[in-house]
Amino acid sequence: MVWTSDKPAKAGWYWWRGLGEDMDPLILYVDEVGYFQWPDGASQEVGLTKGEWAGPIAPPSED
Repeated sequence: MVWTSDKPAKAGWYWWRGLGEDMDPLILYVDEVGYFQWPDGASQEVGLTKGEWAGPIAPPSED
């Protein structure tokens, strides 16, 4: 998995990091229509974000 400026194209969990150094990377769920929710509860369209993405993240196995 690598950081990229390409926006997520499908639903799933992704790492996201902003361009500034004052913010830690976050794990966000991108829905089927291309929106995600910030930790404060605000929703945003993926296409409006500035930063880098990595994922989607595979869910852990039960083994």
